[in-house]
Amino acid sequence: MELVINREQLEKVLQLLDPIVSSHTAMPLTSDVLVSAESKDKCVLIGSDIETSLEIEINCKVISPGEICIPAKKFYNAVKELEDEEVTIKTQDDKTPIAQMFCGRTKNTFIGQPAKNHPGMPQYDEKQAKSLEISIDSEVLLDALTKTVYATSKEETRYYLNGVYFNIQKDIIKFVATDGRRLAYVTRTINPTKVVTTGIVPTKAVERVIKILEKSKSDSCSFSLLQENFIFKIDNMCFISRLVQGDFPAYEQVIPKITTTLKVKAEDLIKGIKQSSWVVGEKGFGIKFLFTKKGLKLSSIVESIGIAEVEVDIEYDGKDVEVKFEPSYILDVLSVIDKKQNVIIGVNEPTAPWLIQPENDKDYIYIVMPMKL
Repeated sequence: MELVINREQLEKVLQLLDPIVSSHTAMPLTSDVLVSAESKDKCVLIGSDIETSLEIEINCKVISPGEICIPAKKFYNAVKELEDEEVTIKTQDDKTPIAQMFCGRTKNTFIGQPAKNHPGMPQYDEKQAKSLEISIDSEVLLDALTKTVYATSKEETRYYLNGVYFNIQKDIIKFVATDGRRLAYVTRTINPTKVVTTGIVPTKAVERVIKILEKSKSDSCSFSLLQENFIFKIDNMCFISRLVQGDFPAYEQVIPKITTTLKVKAEDLIKGIKQSSWVVGEKGFGIKFLFTKKGLKLSSIVESIGIAEVEVDIEYDGKDVEVKFEPSYILDVLSVIDKKQNVIIGVNEPTAPWLIQPENDKDYIYIVMPMKL
């Protein structure tokens, strides 16, 4: 194999593939990138950790076809340091897995592996995937995933919460994530389809898709939910992940019926929480929120450390309510909301779930359980 490729383009591709591959695995080949050149003007690079796989097709000049596995981390680190515009990659033959990379006055030699041993991309029913394919605006998908993924559970025992739940009902998609103490719920409208399906996309896969969307300049993308796989396509990329197998909880039953609300500026609430949370430091202590018609008083007390008290302006006309929250749970949702926007908080009893949502997006709901006072 011999090909000539743009260095900057190659670096961007390897940057996306690098997180996919795993260097801590019993299968060494999953820490390699498979480089395959079959056509005259394109090559394909594939990274996989078995659970997730990413294939990227890029333009290049193929002088002679072939394929090889190159250690991903070493490959990426070497390419990052190159300076000339073009990179030439050569291999000897299929029986000698050695790749040489030339760029300007630099020559690198990689001891690789035979391409036939690489896991490659998972096989799936392409016809079925096409019939279930959903086209969606890239920014809409990025926004929905960003506003939910942080609420997924990290506990392996409740594996069915280790991902974002997709619920597609023809022209509506619901994205839901919960760890049992809080729940993030986004509803978005799409172009009408006949697709009705659900699936739990693993947290790791959602984070990969977010990274891809952040670097892509494409206005639209697509995805399919099959019985076992999530297939995401954008530009010249195809990302596949196994789905979490299990039943997602009945999330709509936990949404509280709120009759009293208050309004607060997101940036004011963020500032207040940060100014009052230095005392608690670790998770588990919590901050008290006292809501009154005069405003919000935030306070945290740890006998061996000290006391912090902060007042924040709010618009509220209800009865006085004191409640205790884990500060990071409130900051998490505020971090994905426009800081200049107002936040609507649904007031409830101190032992019942509370509701938070941005004033400009009624289709985004965040539910959080208070701590014991």
